[in-house]
Amino acid sequence: MNLAQRATWEDRHRDAVPGDPELSVTEMLPAICALHPHGLALDLAAGTGRNAIAVARAGLRVVAIDFSITATRTLAALARRERLPIYPIVADLAAPIPLRPASFDLILNVNYLDRDLIPQLVSAIRPGGLILFDTFLIDEAGHGHLRDARFTLEHYELRTLLAGLELLRYREGLTVYPTGQRAWRAMALARRGS
Repeated sequence: MNLAQRATWEDRHRDAVPGDPELSVTEMLPAICALHPHGLALDLAAGTGRNAIAVARAGLRVVAIDFSITATRTLAALARRERLPIYPIVADLAAPIPLRPASFDLILNVNYLDRDLIPQLVSAIRPGGLILFDTFLIDEAGHGHLRDARFTLEHYELRTLLAGLELLRYREGLTVYPTGQRAWRAMALARRGS
């Protein structure tokens, strides 16, 4: 990403506090913890850490990657304050990321879509490990802050992107949040074979 994009993300995260975790993270966390109660997780595009915090509080160690220095500092301060095993890293996800194969028990990919990165993510999952992928569908393009259809999934595209993994849960359609907010999303919890 370029300096203008970095400035946009720094402004977006300035004075931001972690919100509630994505509904799918809250919903899938008991199943994740049953399979990997003390595992190592990777949270991509973690922002201020709303999902990383939930996963760490549940007992997993979390590597949280984000492009925003401001967001990463916010998350690091919260992790220190609560003594959570979260390890924030500033990295440009548009550049190659050196992920070691078979390193993580869980990968969280929420509200981020880089189709070219998915094979590397799948490779980074340990045998028996999981990926929780949850992002916007094409129906959401043009609404709210999401204006670029390149960052949305076509219907059933997520199934294709995760081919070769065992789908444990899958859904797509309109998600209604407790606040009444609505969004068109696709979600999959998938496991890598041994």
